[in-house]
Amino acid sequence: MQPSKERESSDDPMDDLDDLLDDDLAGGEGESEADAGGAAGAGPTAGSEAGSGDAGRVGVSGRWFSAKAFGLALVAVAVGVFVGGLIPLIGGTVGTAGGVFVAAFLLGLVLSARRYVETGTAGAAAGAASAVTSVLGVGFLPIGIDYLSQWGLPLVAVGGGVGLVLALLGHYFGRDLRAGLSRDVEG
Repeated sequence: MQPSKERESSDDPMDDLDDLLDDDLAGGEGESEADAGGAAGAGPTAGSEAGSGDAGRVGVSGRWFSAKAFGLALVAVAVGVFVGGLIPLIGGTVGTAGGVFVAAFLLGLVLSARRYVETGTAGAAAGAASAVTSVLGVGFLPIGIDYLSQWGLPLVAVGGGVGLVLALLGHYFGRDLRAGLSRDVEG
């Protein structure tokens, strides 16, 4: 139970705002403190606490960040990067970027819930890792390490940013196609 809901009613307007935000983030499924405790007179019931099926915001199956969805996104993006790098004539950087986009697109198409945070984080990680490995894979290893010592942080930032943008765009377009496929055709 959250600290703001443990207290009885007070005159602090921030408590009311916290209750409204909690109810809004729960999708309006939860009962407010006045409904649960005021009507029954005995406080919230056991069913309205943790047993109501309301997952936490962050965790294994969280609403804001889900570890399961992140693991799935990370595996899908890694496979996309690997397969994209194997494409002849366009492999390397272009194939890797295409792999991130296609993997995020497929995740948006398949998953029923919006998972932008997980997909974007996986895409940023893949982009940063791809940028570092592409520098280390070119030429002589000591030269690549010297280059990374001088330009490593900006390189990781640019690679991660490109991966993030590609993953978010791919996930958005996949969700958009999913929404279009699930609508009835007018006519």
